[in-house]
Formats: sequence, structure tokens, C-alpha cells
Amino acid sequence: MSGPLLALRPRALGDVVLVTPALRALAAGHPGAELDVVTEARYAPLLEGLPGIARVWPLERSGAATAALARRLAARRYAAAVDFFGNPRTAFLCARTRAPLRAGYDLRGRRGAYTVRVPRTATLPDGRREYAAATHVRLAVAAGGRADGLDARIALAAPAREEAERLLAAAGVGEPARTVGLVAAGTWPTKTWPLADAALFARRLIAGGRPVLALGGPGESDLVARLAALAPGVRVLPPCGVAALAAVVERLAAVVGTDSGPRHVAAALGVPTFAWFGPTHPDNWNPPGAAHGHWFTDVPCRGCDRTTCPHWTCMTRLDPDEAAARVVAHLERHGR
Repeated sequence: MSGPLLALRPRALGDVVLVTPALRALAAGHPGAELDVVTEARYAPLLEGLPGIARVWPLERSGAATAALARRLAARRYAAAVDFFGNPRTAFLCARTRAPLRAGYDLRGRRGAYTVRVPRTATLPDGRREYAAATHVRLAVAAGGRADGLDARIALAAPAREEAERLLAAAGVGEPARTVGLVAAGTWPTKTWPLADAALFARRLIAGGRPVLALGGPGESDLVARLAALAPGVRVLPPCGVAALAAVVERLAAVVGTDSGPRHVAAALGVPTFAWFGPTHPDNWNPPGAAHGHWFTDVPCRGCDRTTCPHWTCMTRLDPDEAAARVVAHLERHGR
């Protein structure tokens, strides 16, 4: 196969991080070929500078921007395009490349965009669910890639690290290497821990001599402020971009909390993590390795993947005192 390759994964934070093993597989399977990636502009800094990636195309959500990008991608004359997202926009962009090989997940309404299709869900022999990064690697291999492990990797530039220094100082974090980053919110309401539980958990860590830095994403500033009010002593990371957030995480002792993007960022940077799971399943989303612990709720309907729930008992069953004890024990074994 001659010509450049294209990979598409516009969002979200954790998913963009988890697609990096598949990008590495594409590069390994097509040595010498340039690999371009389409992602939302805010995530581009995590991929720019990674070995094997020639260019990152920023994707804006407007129809006009999508059409303009489609024209630029078509002019690039890709030999292969791989859609690791599979929504109508990325399927359209993949099809418009007119690449001889176009690979994607076998989803209703998208199949016509691809010449190679693989199931999004795989059944493993032992009945376990497939790790999200492994799903992407499976698609990359179908497009001629060669698997090169499942460990995620991201790039950090010097300006992001410099901004991280300023952010930590502004938050009053004097010893980041001892500080635990806490993610209290979740992308879905069903993944979010009750705020009172998150606050009690934070108070337990602080009382045990472990500083806590609250990590919040877009639209979560009110929740983080309420957390800090309920748990005096919690430091709050000021609003920042994804690259600076990643550079802050790189400096911390650990990242704990809900199943979230910052946790995958931490794992990609070699920072220990611990997460609690309710509607999402640790088989799919817990990073491999002993440094990344988890606690899975015991309700019978756990791992349902529902974004809304009429009863929502899974996360409320996770006691904050026990969570603190589990995290402390994990950090004593695997902390940096």
C-alpha cells in the first residue's frame, strides 16, 4: 500500500487517549507511510508530537467546517482511512476521502462508508468484555496494522508543562508529588458519585495526610466549587485546556475517582490510578496493570452502560469510607 493513512477519532478525552495504541498499530503495519489523524482541536496537543503521526487535522462541529475539511482530506489522496468513532460525521469524512481501503465499525447506517467492517463488540473466550483500546487495535489490524501493545501514550510539550506549574501554584498545591487528583464528576449523570460521598472521601484522604486536588472539566466548575466547600482543604485546579490538564496530572501522585478521561490521561503518563465503576464496566475501561486499581459496585445490573437510570443505586452503594481505605491501600502498594 502506497500513500498516506488517515485515522478519525474526534472525541472524547479518554477515548482519544485510548485510540493511541491503534494509531501505533497502523504505523507499525505500514512502515514509511505518513499517518494523519482527525480529532477535535482541544485534543490535538495530546497527539501532536507522537512518533509516527505526521499531521493532526482539527475538526470543528459545524457543517461548513466539516465540508471544508472533507475537501482537504480528499485532496490528500489517502491510501487508507480508518474511522475509530463511527458517527455520521466521521463516516461521511471517511467516505469522502475515497481511499481504496476505508475501515470502520459495522454499525447500522454507516456500513456503506467502509470497504472493511468489523464488529464493534467482540465476545472473548472467557466471557470478559473487551478493553476499549483492544477494540480499536482490532480495527487497526483489519486495516493492515500490526498490534504493538495496548498501553496508551500521549505527547506533552514544554509550554503545557510551564502552564501546569502556574496552575498548580494558583491552586495552592505545594507538593504535587504527594497530591491526589480527584475526579468527582462523570461524563454521564449515572457515572457521577454523589457529591456528599466525594466530599467525605476527600476529607478522609486529607485527614490521613494526603493533599487532594479537585480536577474538573468543562461545565463542572460549580460542582467542583461545592465539593471544595463541603471538604475544606481541597485544592481546585483552575479552568484550563486539555494539554495543561495532562501536564498537571503528570506531576501528581495519583488520579482517583469516577471512570473518566483524566484517569486515562494519568495511565498514559505512568501515574497510578484508582476508579469506582457503576454503569460502566472495568473490563472495558480499567487500564491494564497493577498500578490501576478499581472498585466495582455489587448491584446485579452493574455494567449496564445506561446514561440514564430510573433507580440509580450502583454509585450510591460505594461507601466513601471504604473507598478511602481502598485508595490508601492501593497507593501504599503502587504509589509513586
